[in-house]
Amino acid sequence: MTRRLALVALGAVALTSPAHLSCTRFGSGARDAKAALEALAPETRNDKDGSVLVLVPGGDFTMGPPSRPKRVTLKAFYIDRLEVSNAQYARFLADVAKQGDAAWAHPDQPKSKKTHIPSFWSNANLGQNLPDNPVVGIDWFDAYAYAKWAGKRLPTEAEWERAARGTDDRIYPWGDAPPQRGLQSKCNFFGSYLGADGFRFTAPCGEFPAGISPVGCLNMAGNVSEWCADWFGPLPEARRLDSPVGPATGTQHVAKGGAWNLNAESIRCYNRWGMDPLGQLASVGLRCAQDVPEVTPAAQ
Repeated sequence: MTRRLALVALGAVALTSPAHLSCTRFGSGARDAKAALEALAPETRNDKDGSVLVLVPGGDFTMGPPSRPKRVTLKAFYIDRLEVSNAQYARFLADVAKQGDAAWAHPDQPKSKKTHIPSFWSNANLGQNLPDNPVVGIDWFDAYAYAKWAGKRLPTEAEWERAARGTDDRIYPWGDAPPQRGLQSKCNFFGSYLGADGFRFTAPCGEFPAGISPVGCLNMAGNVSEWCADWFGPLPEARRLDSPVGPATGTQHVAKGGAWNLNAESIRCYNRWGMDPLGQLASVGLRCAQDVPEVTPAAQ
C-alpha cells in the first residue's frame, strides 16, 4: 500500500495549516488564546517535504515502563504521521548537493562530514530505489539537519512516547495485545518470521493501519527505530515531570520505536536505546515534530 493510499484508507481529511495563528492577537486575552489553541487543525501539511503532521494535544500521560512510571505534562505539538521516506530524504539530499548544509547542520556536526547520504542509500533492500519506504542508515546529525531543512525539529523522547502510546498507559500504539495474532500483523517486526507480514526488511511508511497510534501515527512500533532530540541517560527519579528534555550533555542520543529486526518485547512504546550520534544502522530512521503556532493574547 502506498503512502497516498494509506492516508485515504485512514480517512484523511482536508488539511488546513494553522500557521496564521502565529501572528494573531485576541482581544479577550488568555481565554481567547486558549480557545485558539483548542481550535488548531488536527492535521497540517508541511510543504517542504510533503509530510502530514498530526496534532498531539497538551496534557498529562504516563511515560516509562510499568516498574518506573512517570507522570509527564507536555504542551501541544505536531508530529509526522509517518516516518520520513526515502523519497522525502532525496529532496533534502538534492538541496544539500546544490547549497551545502551550512544552513541546517548542527553546530557540533563533525567538520569531516561532507554529505548526508545514508549508508544504505544504494542497497536494493533498503535504499533510494524504494521511495515509499523509510530512510535508514542515517546518523543523528543527518536527522537533525533534515528536520531543520524541513522547518521542523526532532521530537523529544517524551513527545515521541506520548504520540505513540496516548494517555491510557498502553504497551503498544494499538493497545496491550501482541503485535501479531495468527497471520494478522499490526507492525513490521522480527517476530513476523522474516517476511510472514510481507516484508523481510522495511515496509512502506503507510503500511499496517491496524497499528495506528491514538493520535493517528503509523509505524511507531517496528519498521524503523527513530532518532529523538534528547541525550540518552537514566530517566529522572522524580515521579512527575514537566516537558522533560533529557540530560544537558551526553555521548549517546535516544532512539525509540523498535524496528523490523527486533522482537515483540523490544518494540514496546516505553523501550529506549542510547546510540552513538554518528551511528548509521539499517534499522534507524526518523520522524519529525513541530511546535504549535505561538498565540499571543492582547493586553487588557
